[in-house]
Amino acid sequence: MLKRKVIATAAAALLLTFVIPDAAVGQRDPRWGNGGVEFNAHVGLLNDEPEFDPGDTGQDLIRRDAVVGGRIYGIFHWRGFVGIEVQNSLQRLALPGETPNMQTWWITGVLGYNFQIGQNLQIYPVLGAGSARFSIEEFDPETNFALSYGAGAKYYVWSNVAVRADVRQHHVPNALKNIREEATGGPVPEADLYMNELSIGVSYFLGGPRDSDKDGVFNRGDLCPDTPAGVIVDDDGCPMDSDLDGVPDGWDQCPNTPRGATVDEYGCPWDADLDMVLNGLDKCPDTPPGALVDTEGCPFDSDNDGYLDGIDRCPDTPEGAIVDETGCSEIQEGIQEGLLVLHNVYFDFNEDTLRPESMPILDEVGLALLQRPGIKFEIQGHTDAIGSMEYNQELSDRRADTVLTYLIENYPDLDPSLYSARGVGEDRPIATNETPEGRQENRRVEFREIE
Repeated sequence: MLKRKVIATAAAALLLTFVIPDAAVGQRDPRWGNGGVEFNAHVGLLNDEPEFDPGDTGQDLIRRDAVVGGRIYGIFHWRGFVGIEVQNSLQRLALPGETPNMQTWWITGVLGYNFQIGQNLQIYPVLGAGSARFSIEEFDPETNFALSYGAGAKYYVWSNVAVRADVRQHHVPNALKNIREEATGGPVPEADLYMNELSIGVSYFLGGPRDSDKDGVFNRGDLCPDTPAGVIVDDDGCPMDSDLDGVPDGWDQCPNTPRGATVDEYGCPWDADLDMVLNGLDKCPDTPPGALVDTEGCPFDSDNDGYLDGIDRCPDTPEGAIVDETGCSEIQEGIQEGLLVLHNVYFDFNEDTLRPESMPILDEVGLALLQRPGIKFEIQGHTDAIGSMEYNQELSDRRADTVLTYLIENYPDLDPSLYSARGVGEDRPIATNETPEGRQENRRVEFREIE
């Protein structure tokens, strides 16, 4: 039973030491428990389980006694450690005759490994071998080979002070053979002694590898030994810059900056022309405010009138049209303002038939009306004063209808219910009818926004 327990304990310790991957290691401060020397003082309990029978003394063979001791370890930067453990225990031993006191000294060399499972917490398996010296009243001292195995945990109160708890089993093969023979007066069979230990103590860490720039990588392995405070480093101790913007991680307040963007001292990009394309990626960094841009930050001018989309009030100006400072032609401006007066819509003499040169003008009107959907307009026809009022009224009616018909037929997206046509005749002159120039002014077509 006890041997099976030994094998299981040793196998578990080996499994923890060699199988658990480093990926399972939690967040750690690499200066804690790595490198230098660990001094440990502890107290605890020792529970004896001997395989030998000391005789028919009728006394309990299992003892639970106090143990005090100390440990000295050399800690390596890979979180492993080797060390020397010195312990002492004072026990009452069940042997024939009077029950003597037994004092045991353990000197054991151990090997272990620290697994970091939290910022302040480490667990570790240990394996060791050494000697146990048994000193019993009235008998000569005896020294036996001993094995030790178990596990423990350290909780760091400060970077160099930890509370430590250990669970061990000490296995002493053929224990106390000479003493048992002297006590019984004859030969005894070989038998082992198992001593289960539970201890708690305090460890103090001294020395160890230096980390001058406090980046978590020791000087001997730090390829960048002067890393500024707060910078995140790689395994070689060199600053990381995940977004390649020249500002290292840890300092970078905008760690996901697109590659190529220009950043400030805090690692944050800026957009000088406020076009939503970052400096460094913006091929047109001086775009005027309000202009629409492409993915490279360059503005559009869809109608090629010299005024950029987003700023251009009339982005669909016909090619070649003369525009004002808002990007609108005279026709577009008039429709936008709700009053357009056209003097260059021509009809055949004394007829309501449009002349060919009038059609491009009305085409521009149709496009401008499409830019104001839902707005009602009245198309008014005006004449000069030559001829009778009745004739001029009837002619202006027909010409206004002709203009409306042209627009509805050629621009089917216009809603016919929004538009009406009315002839005004010669009733509303805007110039004298006494001169050719004045009469030309009076012959006109008007588009008026109505409620």
